[in-house]
Amino acid sequence: MSTAQTIPFPAPSIFEAQKENAPLRQTTLLSALDKGIAKGRKRTITLVNGDELDLAASIPVTPEVLDAMRLRIIQLEDELATPPPAKRAKTAASASAVASTSSAAPTASSSKAEEKKRKMQVKKIFDHLKKECKSDSVKFQGSLKTIKFDEVLEQAEFETLFGGKGHLVQPTPQNKPKSVVTIIEFNNATHIQNFFGDELKPLKGNVWSRGGIPMRGFGFFGGGGGGLSKSIKQGSCDVTIRSLEVNYSKNNLKCTLKFEVGQVGGYGGGYDSDY
Repeated sequence: MSTAQTIPFPAPSIFEAQKENAPLRQTTLLSALDKGIAKGRKRTITLVNGDELDLAASIPVTPEVLDAMRLRIIQLEDELATPPPAKRAKTAASASAVASTSSAAPTASSSKAEEKKRKMQVKKIFDHLKKECKSDSVKFQGSLKTIKFDEVLEQAEFETLFGGKGHLVQPTPQNKPKSVVTIIEFNNATHIQNFFGDELKPLKGNVWSRGGIPMRGFGFFGGGGGGLSKSIKQGSCDVTIRSLEVNYSKNNLKCTLKFEVGQVGGYGGGYDSDY
């Protein structure tokens, strides 16, 4: 009797013998094999001794065939577990794109937050200036008035507010390059507009009469005694910003803003008395 028994294909006993090591379902393998045969593909398996066995024909049940089947099943499992190179490359590219998007999102979000914070600080400065222009201590009588106040700013806040704005006086390579005090001048309408942006709105102040004029009095023998006149509030007026000087110290974080403002239609030269 021959030691090799020939059985017609398919041979369920082969797959049952390898059930524990080959989790691929028998029906799946048979279906794939049938499709391959229908398309005219040649299905073979290589034995350990190098011989090729046609899977479409009857398969002898021998130790060599079983070993070849077992190795082929393991190979198929490994191929199923590992995606092809093209798919791996696509997956890696997708992961890289997601990582890039994730890293870019916080940057865009941070930029919007910084811009929003800057607008709030600019508005705060303008509101302070607006309040000072309408105060009784600032009397518009035809000439320029100086309004000065301080803000406390961290260096990063200062850079966000004033970086790239106006004309840098110091420190520069030519003027006190190692100075811890930064001076920036805004000396024209373009500088002012670029700094305030949408927050630049019309300003109002109050026109005052000039004081200090001797007043006629009635004393003995028609003498004086009338004293000096005082300035009187006469009504509101439009005010414009002529210039701004910013002085910032990195040591104490104090930022001094000095505005020169003038009454629209005023003389534009010299300074008024507040009497």
